[in-house]
Amino acid sequence: MPLYTLQWVYQLDDFDTTGGNITPPNESGARAQGNPPFNIQLNAAAQPLQIVIDDDDPDFNEAPTDTNQVLANPVTIDGVTYPAGARVTINYVLTDDNGFEGFSITIGANNTGNNTTTAFISNQPLVPGQQYVFTSEGNIGRNPRPYSEFVCFTSGTRIRVPGGTCPIEDLKPGDLVTTMGHGPQPVRWIGKRTVPAIGNRAPVTIFAGTLGTRRDLTVSPNHRILLQTPETALMTGEDRILVAAKHLVNGDTIQNTPTGFVTYVHVMFDAHQIIWANGCPTESFYVGTQARGTLDTEQIAEIIALFPELATEGFEGTDMVFPVANSHEGRLLAAYL
Repeated sequence: MPLYTLQWVYQLDDFDTTGGNITPPNESGARAQGNPPFNIQLNAAAQPLQIVIDDDDPDFNEAPTDTNQVLANPVTIDGVTYPAGARVTINYVLTDDNGFEGFSITIGANNTGNNTTTAFISNQPLVPGQQYVFTSEGNIGRNPRPYSEFVCFTSGTRIRVPGGTCPIEDLKPGDLVTTMGHGPQPVRWIGKRTVPAIGNRAPVTIFAGTLGTRRDLTVSPNHRILLQTPETALMTGEDRILVAAKHLVNGDTIQNTPTGFVTYVHVMFDAHQIIWANGCPTESFYVGTQARGTLDTEQIAEIIALFPELATEGFEGTDMVFPVANSHEGRLLAAYL
């Protein structure tokens, strides 16, 4: 089943209960116990957790009636460890006057409409020390919230490997991945970065059936896709050419999909490669100037440790495996996809 990462998960011990503030309430009659307004504030040192949910559909439901909405990995919250396979349910939503929302979740129990709150989640980070005054509350009920509100990108992208495919989040350094023209190649580095899915970091989705995709493929806007269509040579003079996803957006089969937060996963080899993601030929991570901006300091240090030559080569790395289209060429080609 697909995996969905909840990025902003807060333990009840993270909340300040002084000055009229309360911990997020339990559920009562399928709503928040008590009456709004609810004053909620994190302790200054509070840090969010991440939890991964294994689910067979893209909606975070209030009342799972089977085992299809469960923890993918064990997680410890307020000193209690919940095992992989424990059920997860979302109880109610709190909203402040600015539209900010927070949600109660319960782990390890069937839904009863009167669940104890295990943790509090949000679709953007809570600021420690800032008081949130939630003036309304509501039942999730029969209106489940899509996981895309909380992270946007589900890790589940399938990468072609010898003998089949593998979820990208399961790949490790040393694992072999099938590459175009160079056979199986070992992964040298994998990195992840979660960012707000807005502006120049908003993802692009290539819908199933386009460019060989067997299921929807979500990539970063600067991630390059290999095109080898009848129009490619006519418009660019190249039989095969790499095009940034943002230049292929056509409002139909390829679209910008900004919402919540997005987790980008980077896979790097000894050389730039073409690999298949959900059946679509795409590039491996190329450490150019724009790509460097998607990394944090620790990730940059890790890459330099593996590829010390990048520290003195302007971080441009190895040669591109195919020519790269300019923005004008990419947008012309997009009309044919």
